[in-house]
Amino acid sequence: MADFQQNDFLGKAAEAGHKAKAAVKAKRYDEAWGFYHDQKSFYMQHANRSGFTAKQAVALDASVHEDMANILRLENKHEDALVHIVHWILAGSDRPLKRHQQKLQSYFNRCKFKNTTPSEAAKNIDAQTKMPEFNLAKSIVTDWVSRG
Repeated sequence: MADFQQNDFLGKAAEAGHKAKAAVKAKRYDEAWGFYHDQKSFYMQHANRSGFTAKQAVALDASVHEDMANILRLENKHEDALVHIVHWILAGSDRPLKRHQQKLQSYFNRCKFKNTTPSEAAKNIDAQTKMPEFNLAKSIVTDWVSRG
């Protein structure tokens, strides 16, 4: 039993997520950020032990990025927050959610881009066929930023 509890990576991930949400509520964003990284680490340990495919592991890892984007939004770091939302959407693109479009729209609008529309952004994301790595999301948003 003790061995199971030691290797209960999903339980540890959930606990880290609860601690992160409590820290966000208390406006301790740096602390929350650390807990979210702990959660991601536990998720990766679970994915590794369970034999997830690379795409499955990325999707599990990226599920935390929606919450990470929220911290950046609260800190008025809108372009950085958008990168996390794009990554979250890319990683879950095989099962698109209505929430993906809603979040993209609201986070995109906060950036006030003049030369890229939300529909162009959504099409750009939908057209991606590469592995949904975080750096891909970062390069997509960097392109939107450079356009103005």
